[in-house]
Amino acid sequence: MKSLFLLVLLSQNGAGDITASFVNTETLEQCQQKEQMVKAIFSTAELPILESRCMQSDLQFSEFGHATSSSTPRHFYLIHFDSEAVNIQQMPDWRSCMAGRKEDVGQGRVYCSSSIQSLQP
Repeated sequence: MKSLFLLVLLSQNGAGDITASFVNTETLEQCQQKEQMVKAIFSTAELPILESRCMQSDLQFSEFGHATSSSTPRHFYLIHFDSEAVNIQQMPDWRSCMAGRKEDVGQGRVYCSSSIQSLQP
């Protein structure tokens, strides 16, 4: 099986909400290039980046994009960053995500985030 890489980037909007962006690439070098590009876009828009990491992963997400309206469907993810890895768990809704965040008492940083990107089967 071919190794793929995933860029996971968490940003925070003006309301304090945490948004996840995902970019799938074929190589680590491509992932790192995308990371620099996305960071530049978010920096220009003055959106704070909380976390950003390229990692080897079999997870596939729908194409990266921006919400065109507030009615765009959102997906919720519980994301745990530690020094070694990033663990991404899809959650059914915001409330479940926040409850999962409170339960995760391990090492590292845990975020409840939303995204317009969906996890692909």
